[in-house]
Order: sequence, then structure tokens, then C-alpha cells
Amino acid sequence: MKSKQQVESAAIVLECRDHGESDLIVTFFCEHHGRLTGIAKGAKRSKKRFVNKLEIFSSLRILHSTPQNNRLVFIAEADLLNGFLTLRENISCYTTANVIREFILLATKEIEGDDELYPLLIWAYHSLNTGHASLPVLILFLIRFYAIIGYGPQLEICHQCRQQIHMDRSYSFNISTGGIHCNRCDGTGAKPQIQLSKGTLKTLTAVLNQPLNRLHRLQFSETSQKEALFFLHSYGRQLFQREIISWAFLVDERKH
Repeated sequence: MKSKQQVESAAIVLECRDHGESDLIVTFFCEHHGRLTGIAKGAKRSKKRFVNKLEIFSSLRILHSTPQNNRLVFIAEADLLNGFLTLRENISCYTTANVIREFILLATKEIEGDDELYPLLIWAYHSLNTGHASLPVLILFLIRFYAIIGYGPQLEICHQCRQQIHMDRSYSFNISTGGIHCNRCDGTGAKPQIQLSKGTLKTLTAVLNQPLNRLHRLQFSETSQKEALFFLHSYGRQLFQREIISWAFLVDERKH
């Protein structure tokens, strides 16, 4: 039964680790509280409250104590909403879901989130779980993700001359400035530059203007997919000033 000090949250499991003989420390991304870490007392011995529920990527409704900065919340109960089993059973889905998980962990702090980030995360995991191709899902997720956290790449005007982008011209993306450079301004800014074809640029721009339930209508050619993945990975490394560790496994998986 919920007490006055407890609240319910829809949540996705991001991390889970042992704590002592019977407890688990679990990091969630919640609908209203954002990233939240709590302790599930006796979870490893639980026969009812937590059994088969605190798995990575699982969608839950949790009952927990009121979040406070720098303090673990107490996880009282968890009800499974969607186990997203495919994400753990299919290697392509798993590696892609893990990249998405790493970006969420890099971009957020405790009790910090955004009203748009939780729906995007649910959309991505549901898409992977229901059979949508993993790499296009990752591309669609990342372009929206960067925009939501306030670092959306500028794809509509030239960063240098501020002229509107025209799809009949050549452009490159500068990961240092986070913007597109037209062919007249290419080379005048900081390096490195990433070439983007007209088709790739057009599709990436369209991603930002579509509701989530229509994103899968956007299609990537093989060339555009490779360009977009290289661009989004490079931009992420620049943005967070570190390598995206899970991306190496994604690349390895694509080779097989």
C-alpha cells in the first residue's frame, strides 16, 4: 500500500547491480523524475515483488520513496509493463539498445530529465522490440535526442554565412561548431568537416519535424544510413568529449 512518502513512476531500467547479499541498486529513467537510482531491498531473494522484473531495458511501474538529491530512493514494489524481451535476446537489438542506454546515462544526472526524453526512449525500445530495423531506429533516436537535450545539430541554415540551406547544393557538417557549412563556406571554420549528401541532409531535417508515431515513414538509403551513423557518432564523441563505448560493439555487430 502506498504511503504519503511514496510515489508511483513509469520507468525503464538502465542499470542493475548487486548490493550486499540480497539487495540490488537499480538506475531507472522515469517519466516525470528523469534519471533515478534506488535500492530494492531483498530483491535477489524476492519471490513476488521483484522476480524477473528488474532486468535491463524493462518497462515498469515502480512504487518508490520521494526522490531527493544525492540519495538513493527506496524501491518498494515493481510491476512489469513490458519486458522488451527481444532487446535482450536479439544481438542486433541488444547492441543498439545498449548504445541508446549509454547516451541517456551520459546526458542526464540524478533526478534530471525532460518530458520529451522518456517518450522517445519508450518509442525506441518499442520499435526495436517489434521488429523495426535497428540502425534506422538508432539514427532516428539520436537526431531527436540531441535536439531534446539542447544540442540539436543546426541543419537548416549555414553556420558561417547564415543562409538558408538549399537541397540542390553541397554541404558539410562541422562537429566543432555543431552546424552545417555550405560549399562556399566549407573550410573557413574549425575542422573536422563531415560531408553529408543531399538525401541524408533532407531525411535528417525531416526527422525533427515529424511526430514520433510517423518517424518510421522516413527511409534511409544504404549510403544515407552510413553517412548518418558516422555523423551522429562523431558528433556524440565531440559533444560528450569521450568515446561512446558501446558503439564499438555496434560496429562489430554490423560486420557479421
